[in-house]
Amino acid sequence: MANELKYGDQIHLQNAYNNWAGGYLDTNGHSTDSGAKYGVSTAESSARGEGTGTWEILSATGKAAGTTVASGDLIYLRNLYGGDGGYLDTNGHASSDQKTVGAKFNAGVSSPRRRPPATRTSVPET
Repeated sequence: MANELKYGDQIHLQNAYNNWAGGYLDTNGHSTDSGAKYGVSTAESSARGEGTGTWEILSATGKAAGTTVASGDLIYLRNLYGGDGGYLDTNGHASSDQKTVGAKFNAGVSSPRRRPPATRTSVPET
């Protein structure tokens, strides 16, 4: 099937807020959070900076590149800024301001050796 996601694919994640006007998931600026590399936000373009809006799908359980991602698989999302922008990661509880609008945890990108693996794992749903 031509529309299947495969490990190793490089993707842009667009937010559907306000009729798809929520922007693209993007690394943005250095983070001051413990163990974090860069902050994460959305940007108008998937190519705001070289690689900042590009994410590589990696298996959290060792599945090979080129293997189809299945519903329920555990994945990592690696940002490609500078060749390795880090892994999408939760990092601490949301700030008081973030909590007032429903946020639970803060997000950023980290190096794999600096944070627990479970903070970087996602489960895609179909």
